[in-house]
Amino acid sequence: MTDQYSVSATSLLDSRAFSVPDGAALVVNEVTADHFASLKTKLLHILGDARCVADGSEAVLSEASCPKDGVLFFPAEAFLNKQRFGFYDLIYIIHRLRDKDGCEWDKAQTHESIRENAVEEACELVEAINNHDLDNMREETGDVLLQGAFHAVIAEGAGEYDVSDVISELCKKLIFRHPHVFGAVKANNAEEALAAWEKAKMAEKKQKSASERMAHVAKTLPQTMRAAKVQKYAATVGFDFATAEDSAEKVTEELAEFLSAEDKDAEMEAGDLLFAAINTIRKRKIDPEMALMRSVDKFIRRFTAVEGRVRNMGLDIKTVGLEKLDEIYNQVKNEE
Repeated sequence: MTDQYSVSATSLLDSRAFSVPDGAALVVNEVTADHFASLKTKLLHILGDARCVADGSEAVLSEASCPKDGVLFFPAEAFLNKQRFGFYDLIYIIHRLRDKDGCEWDKAQTHESIRENAVEEACELVEAINNHDLDNMREETGDVLLQGAFHAVIAEGAGEYDVSDVISELCKKLIFRHPHVFGAVKANNAEEALAAWEKAKMAEKKQKSASERMAHVAKTLPQTMRAAKVQKYAATVGFDFATAEDSAEKVTEELAEFLSAEDKDAEMEAGDLLFAAINTIRKRKIDPEMALMRSVDKFIRRFTAVEGRVRNMGLDIKTVGLEKLDEIYNQVKNEE
C-alpha cells in the first residue's frame, strides 16, 4: 500500500520549504476557491505539472479546477518520472550512484579525491554571478550543493557523519550566530547585524583574541582574500592605518625593500609588498581578489587586441620590440 502524506492547503501555502516523502502520494485538504490559484502555483513549483485527482476526475495540475470537496490527490510518482525533485532526492541519487551496482567512478571517490572540485565549482559559481548569468548561476549553485551532499554521503558510508548531522549543525549555527533575529540582541542596520554575527561567532569558536581569529582563516583561501581577512581582524583591535594614503606610504617602503633585496630575501620582500598593497586596497573598501581579477581580464582583452593588430601589420610579435608593442597597447587602451 502506498504511503500518503496529508497537509492542509493553508499549511502548505505558509510553508517556506515543502517536499513530499519519496514514494508517497500527496493529499491536500481544505482547498478553497479563495486560495486555489496561489495553491496551484505553489504545487506546480513543488511537483511540476503532475497528475491530480479532484472530485473523482484526473487531470494534470495545470488543467485542474478547484475541488468541490476541498481535496486534491496526487498519486505517487515513480522516481524517474518526477518532474521536480527535492533535497533528499539528491541524497538518494548519490547513494544510488555509490551502490554496488552503481557508477564505478562515483563509488571510487573519497573526501580527498573530490576536494578540488569544491574549489572549482565555487569559482564557477562566482564567475556566473560576475557575469549576471542567472541560468548558469542556477546550474553552478546546484554543482556547489552537490559537493557538500557528496561529502555527506561519503562520510555516512564511512560512519563519520551523515547529511542529517550536516543540516542540523548548520541550522544550529545559523540560529546561534543570529541572536539579533532569534534572540534578544538588537541590530538596527547591516553593520550592527554583522557585529552581532561576529561576536556570536567568536563565542562559538571560543576565540578571545584577534590572533586566534587570524589563525582560523583558511590557508587554502586565495591569498589576497586571506590577507584582507587577517588585516580586518587586526583592525578590530586598532592595529590599522588611519587612511589609504597612510597605508600607501607602507607600499612605497616595501617596494624599495623588495627592489634592493638580495635573491635569498626577495620572495619574503615580495610578499610584504603584496601584503601592504592589499592593505591599501582594503582601506578603500575594495575587494582585492575582484580588483585583481578584473585587471587580469582587462590585460588579456587588451593584449589580445595588440596581438591582432601586430598580426594585421604582417609583423612577428616576438621581434617587433617592446617600444612598438607599448605604443600599440596604449592605442588600444585609449580607444576603450
